[in-house]
Amino acid sequence: MSPTAIAEDAAIHTPRGEFRRGWPTLVFSTIGAGVGLSALGYILGTLVVPLQEEFGWGRGEINLASLVSSLGLAAALPVIGKLLDRYGVKRVAIVSIPVFAAVLALLSIVTSSLATFLALYAIAGLLGAGTSAVTYSKAVVEKFDRRRGIALGIVAGGLGTAGLLLPPLMGMVIAGGGWRSAYLTMALLAIVPFLLVFFARLAPPKQVAAVDPATLPGLTFRAALRGREFWSLCVVFFLLGWALLTMVPHFVPLLIDSGVDPVRAALLSSLVGVGTVIARPVIGWLFDRFYATTVAVPLFLAAALGCLLLLWAGPGAAPVTAVLIGIGFGAEIDLMGYLSSRYFGPRSFGALYSLVYSLFMIGSAFGPVTAGFAYDATGSYGVPLVVAASMMGVAAVILLTLPRFPRSAAA
Repeated sequence: MSPTAIAEDAAIHTPRGEFRRGWPTLVFSTIGAGVGLSALGYILGTLVVPLQEEFGWGRGEINLASLVSSLGLAAALPVIGKLLDRYGVKRVAIVSIPVFAAVLALLSIVTSSLATFLALYAIAGLLGAGTSAVTYSKAVVEKFDRRRGIALGIVAGGLGTAGLLLPPLMGMVIAGGGWRSAYLTMALLAIVPFLLVFFARLAPPKQVAAVDPATLPGLTFRAALRGREFWSLCVVFFLLGWALLTMVPHFVPLLIDSGVDPVRAALLSSLVGVGTVIARPVIGWLFDRFYATTVAVPLFLAAALGCLLLLWAGPGAAPVTAVLIGIGFGAEIDLMGYLSSRYFGPRSFGALYSLVYSLFMIGSAFGPVTAGFAYDATGSYGVPLVVAASMMGVAAVILLTLPRFPRSAAA
């Protein structure tokens, strides 16, 4: 390699060079994460009461939508992960994004029974798996190393921005045109990343397929499955997914039950997004400078305290609880991609991270559904809040016992 080429390669792998090379990918991934499959979790809370009023469904029944979509996603992600490793982000995104938008449009048109509603959510999880955070994290991991933490934090901030903007937006859309208009609006937003994928500087599928995986650093799929780190991450993020997502779709109904106006309740719920938007880039920046778990664990414990505050202080504590859960959620998504990339390396990152993310999604599905049925049975969210706080405590302990991961070779 010539001295000029060596200098250019060194410049690319500086922090500033990574952002100069990777900013189109970062923009695409941030917007895609915000309006992809994960955004459905943010808008479901604003739809619970309108669906309940029109069809008479229980809140537990409505929140089965989160369960079936997450189970569909969990089933599809191992396949998506392997496709990402074999063909790259570009081909997966080009197929998945328009299919997901079409399913959203169908939700606004053909929903007339609970079975149809749940079936469409399951299909959204299966066919929209390529619009999940796994795809966008894969794109970022390929472009960023020394500043991977803050880059993943910015992408995760796309989800936080969705949590900040989508609940009040959907509240206004529903107030003006009904709940069907909310799904049509979401379908239009979901197609935006398709327009950006061609400018994101993603590797062409042929170039990805030509790379021999054995030449890449990191663990093979089988080697990772034999390690404690993989299974610990699966347990940790299952627990955190259950705990942190338990109350997100229930914030609006909880506040409405307490006499809060529905539009104001949606605005208060959006504070989860405020906490997430603030937390994710900052937490990612800290991950690049300090050991990641020691940064994240105090934030999870603070989110657990927020759940208990909501139980003890009632709706008056909702703003503080929303921000604390948002911060914890910000640390969770960021940490999941960051630790997976550091422990596993790029060789089988897509396949391994997709499995960790699958467990996270299963937990995030069962948490809200269980909370919904607990409310239907008791008229209270007390038990789900205690369970969520306990799960965050257990996950924090497991994280603190993990072996230290290897730092970036470039750091």
